[in-house]
Amino acid sequence: MIASIRSELRKLLSVRSTYVFVLCSLAIVALFAGYGDGYQAKAPDLQSPLWLQHESFMAVIFVGLITAIVGLLLFGHEYRFNGIMYTLTASNNRLKSLFAKVLVVSIFAIGTSLLYMLWSPLCSMVGIHLAHHTLSPQTFHWWNVIWRSVFVGWGYAMYAFILVAIIRSQVGAIVAFLMIPLIGENILANVFKSTAKYLPFQSLQSVIQTEIGPGSSSLHHNVMVTLVYVIGGLLISAILFVRRDAN
Repeated sequence: MIASIRSELRKLLSVRSTYVFVLCSLAIVALFAGYGDGYQAKAPDLQSPLWLQHESFMAVIFVGLITAIVGLLLFGHEYRFNGIMYTLTASNNRLKSLFAKVLVVSIFAIGTSLLYMLWSPLCSMVGIHLAHHTLSPQTFHWWNVIWRSVFVGWGYAMYAFILVAIIRSQVGAIVAFLMIPLIGENILANVFKSTAKYLPFQSLQSVIQTEIGPGSSSLHHNVMVTLVYVIGGLLISAILFVRRDAN
């Protein structure tokens, strides 16, 4: 099991796309949080005592969706380049290999979520300082911000991982992962207005959005709905991974 985890870590850290996605996400946060929300901040916005907390949440909910593709590529590359045969040959149990992938992707998602959570308010403060703005005294609920940011970043990563595990096509999984929250759920939300709170990505994003805006459902409801989707998706992925051919 330890060997499988080490193998997945090497795969994650030896691929250039991992660093490209992280660096691009940091640059996007610096641009929007540092310049857009910081340097060009309006005086009324700077009076909010939750301004920096808001910046942390927005960074995770936006670039967390981008970074989650790293976990998708970790699994998708193996099907694309037929590396899955070597992975299964090196392990005596397919579930061990799948669990190792889930664990490594989870660690990566948690780490990057914490990074973006801290990077965004830092960029905002630098932008505010350079523009000689005055920020009102801030209230930053550390535990509340940390667990919500980590949960949403992890949820994104698990959704992406589940899609590639089921579809087994790197391109198809990326398209599905981007189209479902950006287009698919918006259409379904307009059709099924009263049940939109049960959609996977809307439930996940609402874990943060209930903090920065009016929410239509409770925090516990959003967390439970998300966990049901993640646990159910991982179970389906495990069953298919064990029963399907390697190719």
